[in-house]
Amino acid sequence: MTRKGKAQANSTDVARVAGVSIAAVSRAFSPGGSISAEMREKVYAAARKLNYVPNTLARSLITRQTSIVALMLANMNNPIYAQILAEASRRVEGAGKQILLFTPRGAGDFDQSLQHMLQYQVDAIVIAAASISSQMATLCLGRGVPVVTLGRHIPGLPVHSVRGNARDGGACAAALMLRGGGKHFGIVTGPPHLTTMVERKEGILERLRQADAVAVQEQEGGLTYEGGRAATLELMRQLPRPDSLICLTDIMALGAMDALRHDLGLRVPEDVAVMGFDDIPEAGYASYRLSTIKTPVVEMIDHMIELISDREPNADLADIQIPAEVVVRRSTRPVNGAEGL
Repeated sequence: MTRKGKAQANSTDVARVAGVSIAAVSRAFSPGGSISAEMREKVYAAARKLNYVPNTLARSLITRQTSIVALMLANMNNPIYAQILAEASRRVEGAGKQILLFTPRGAGDFDQSLQHMLQYQVDAIVIAAASISSQMATLCLGRGVPVVTLGRHIPGLPVHSVRGNARDGGACAAALMLRGGGKHFGIVTGPPHLTTMVERKEGILERLRQADAVAVQEQEGGLTYEGGRAATLELMRQLPRPDSLICLTDIMALGAMDALRHDLGLRVPEDVAVMGFDDIPEAGYASYRLSTIKTPVVEMIDHMIELISDREPNADLADIQIPAEVVVRRSTRPVNGAEGL
């Protein structure tokens, strides 16, 4: 009974009013259910008339599927993760499921958040910008829950991973700076426990070693705008002073550009060229026009949807790397007379 003492309509009532079977009502409210458009509209009209809403939780007790995909995002300071959340939500909902978002505060909270996810009987777990222990990975696998790390790879763990090719991206960033005449390089790095940051830096350093770069200096930027700005000021105090800065995220690169222009009075790219990673929307703003290595968000979500829809989760583990894409704008020096896009 409702609070007003009136019983709520159920699927049997809807079937009676619509003149269809109970099975037809079930198919009408099931994503991808086999039912004609005309019959679906009949069911919906009856449901509206009776103020009927299907009980997803009750259905999950029968099907043992909640249609919930848990998404863990641990770094909402970086706009790239807002893009991932928006695209993942759109695509997951298009597949007839819902996103349940978890944002642990620190590395020590990751496993606790995963335990909470499993309490909701989620159909899949997607992890971006966070870590997972081997113990929790084993627990997820034991429950038949597919786990996908998005944007990074955790060596040695039996989970799917989908990401851009970070080493290739690093090499491409360094190559662009070298072709623009870069001689002295600074790298604004990220936390060493994040494999994507490590692989991006390794790709940069390998390409610079191949070119016999004169000097390479590094400074941790904390994955934030403020950190990128502070790291750049520290790098520019060192000798030889860098003429080329590669920041391992765009948000740090924006801080670097503002430090160079507003704190030090230098020109970008004439005095110091700047490169980023991710291609966040702000990178294209007229104030920055940042050259960057694109994080392939749409392609990653495409693969993620396929992996979480697998009827035999984790049977054949996937490690999918998407080739790097260079986006050339105005923060890097012209190459072969071209000014970029």
